Amino acid sequence: MVVPRVLALVTLVALAGCSAGGHSAKRQQPSGPPLVIPKPSRTPTGPPRPARAGTVCGRVSALGGYPARVVVVKGRTTCVTALRVFTEYYDPTTPAEGSAGLAVIDHWTCSTRLKVATCTLRTTTIQARG
Repeated sequence: MVVPRVLALVTLVALAGCSAGGHSAKRQQPSGPPLVIPKPSRTPTGPPRPARAGTVCGRVSALGGYPARVVVVKGRTTCVTALRVFTEYYDPTTPAEGSAGLAVIDHWTCSTRLKVATCTLRTTTIQARG
């Protein structure tokens, strides 16, 4: 009784091997360029470095549509922070009070006089000059 079961099992394995694709042992050709995995950067991407007084961080669009140059005037802060504060300050949905446009943005106290917006936080001052 064991022999017929073994014979049936061998027959099934042989049939499965013969019906597995029925193709010769050819390798498939790639359909596109080879996959390239980029290597990680050798320089660490740590926190942004603080910018010193006199650093021009970039430009933002002021309420009148004119470009304003963002500058660290006194103290130290990151350019990322300075640009973010003025971008939010010039956002039309930011509530500002009085003719000076007084507003508080993330603890920065901001106001505008003529085409110069000034924001201060403790001993640091940043400006957006139009």
